[in-house]
Amino acid sequence: MSEAAGGPRIAIAAAVVIHEGRVLVQTRPEGKAYAGSWEFPGGKIEADEDAPACAVRECREELGLVVRPLAPLDEVEWEYPGTAVHVTFVECEPAGDVTVHAHDGQQVRWANAETLPELEFLPANASVLALLAERLTS
Repeated sequence: MSEAAGGPRIAIAAAVVIHEGRVLVQTRPEGKAYAGSWEFPGGKIEADEDAPACAVRECREELGLVVRPLAPLDEVEWEYPGTAVHVTFVECEPAGDVTVHAHDGQQVRWANAETLPELEFLPANASVLALLAERLTS
């Protein structure tokens, strides 16, 4: 993990789950930094896993959704006040039932190209949102 101004950079994986022209998004749960902001399912990469494995684990833990990783979609380094992150966005597809169960009380939705821009995402998501705008409309 690289060092950022003020401390270590946190390695995060985010699952960009695409299904039938829509992408799975969720809000950050109450009690967490930036609660209520929209994001992709994900979290900190553990010492024994890579980004795709983390994306799969986080979807299962946060939403009860089984996904299959397809390919890295984007990587972003971002500095929030007091926290620096390196986010690897991993394109995934559902590996079965697409029913989700929000385990942390967050809102969850399948967003299409029209509704995605209406949601307030954290700034680190800007480049992957631009990629999705193209992909979901083509």
